[in-house]
Amino acid sequence: MDQIFYKEWFQGFAKGLDVLEADSRSCLLKQCAKKCADTGVLEMYQKLHEEVKEDCDAFYTRINELGGVRSEIIVPDKVYHIIFPACVCDLHTTAGINTPNLCECSRQSIIYVGEKIWGTTDFEVQCLGTILSGAKECTFKVTFK
Repeated sequence: MDQIFYKEWFQGFAKGLDVLEADSRSCLLKQCAKKCADTGVLEMYQKLHEEVKEDCDAFYTRINELGGVRSEIIVPDKVYHIIFPACVCDLHTTAGINTPNLCECSRQSIIYVGEKIWGTTDFEVQCLGTILSGAKECTFKVTFK
């Protein structure tokens, strides 16, 4: 198969994302997010989590050392922002998918990684804005209950 096939196929995928109901899109992209995170992102965050001995504020402070991502403590031990100054999603950068609905994959990835490292689902992740939706950066709010 040639590049034209893939380009066209991914454009069809993007259009499909745009017409899916939000719950269905989340369900689909949750599986994609897991596979993406399992390629190395999860391991990187697990290592950081171990280094800070499970201290939430220290974890989100040290994210700033990783490169390509930064974080802010909004409310200590409770609310954090994870910020990506550039869209590094391969489906955007390589396959040319530009729909902001793709950003649900990033939200799902943050949820997946959080569940793995914190061992809980007692937090929520909200998308505050993404580059594909017109924002300067991709910003996600993580709130622990």
